[in-house]
Amino acid sequence: MKHQNVFWGILLIAIGTLFLFDRLDIFEFEWRLLGKLWPLLIILWGVSILPVKSFFKITLALLVAGLGVYMYAQNADNSPSKNTTYDYSYDSDEVVEDSIVSQTFSYAYTSDIQQAVLELEAAAGVYRLDGTTGDLIRAEKRGSKMAFNFRVEELDGESRVVISQRDSKVTLGKNKTTRFDIMLNTNPQWSFDLDVGAAELNFDLSPYKVAEIDLDGGAAAIEIRLGEQQLPTNIKIDAAASAIVIKIPASAGCRIESSTVLSSKSFKDFEKQESGSYETPSFEAASQQIFIDIDAAVSSFEVKRY
Repeated sequence: MKHQNVFWGILLIAIGTLFLFDRLDIFEFEWRLLGKLWPLLIILWGVSILPVKSFFKITLALLVAGLGVYMYAQNADNSPSKNTTYDYSYDSDEVVEDSIVSQTFSYAYTSDIQQAVLELEAAAGVYRLDGTTGDLIRAEKRGSKMAFNFRVEELDGESRVVISQRDSKVTLGKNKTTRFDIMLNTNPQWSFDLDVGAAELNFDLSPYKVAEIDLDGGAAAIEIRLGEQQLPTNIKIDAAASAIVIKIPASAGCRIESSTVLSSKSFKDFEKQESGSYETPSFEAASQQIFIDIDAAVSSFEVKRY
């Protein structure tokens, strides 16, 4: 029997068990933080193929596992807060019924808001952006006892909308899935800072002017759709154990730079330029250009043209 097969078998069983318990609402696991520790998988893989005795492999694996637990605990207990000089205001309503927290949030749009940023921490739930609003943002959260903080920071014509979990600690007990629906105003130029862990995220951004998307995904299912616009769009993806689909207009030019480990990718109708680099035909001449930078491990990526 090959020891590396036993090693990876045990690892897959452990990860699968965590997924199963989370799906069955036996407990909530902070997958967002776990996703940041994916380099440990590379170290464990290296340990499994070292030409040394099994005793040393097991010892090294236990040390790496202990390091992973320590790093997870440190991140969960000491998540750094972000300091800002922006002024902010927010308005939210909460209704608690049978331990379920429902929240609604809206913030008025004014014509002096030229640029806007949506900063979202999405974990253990389903998050959808579909439809537009006359407000800057309208959002509704329902279906679980998890509560979120909302705030809007303003400075010199830019508004930053921040949505984050109120309590990032692991919660024992049964919990229904979080459902989060978001609508945005189409007038500002939007940027997105998305931290997605153990969640399903479906963002239809086709009505919006999108300048930038910064996506950090761990154990997530993500689909993002872009529309036709003249604004160049930069997309940066850092992911582990995730399935990501990006849909772009067929008329847009797109360049992809990818660095992946143990991952699959599908870039239909793209031309390979060199190792890890792909472009749509006539990229330089396209009036709309999209730049995608992918850094991922144990994930699947697909860029579709529609």
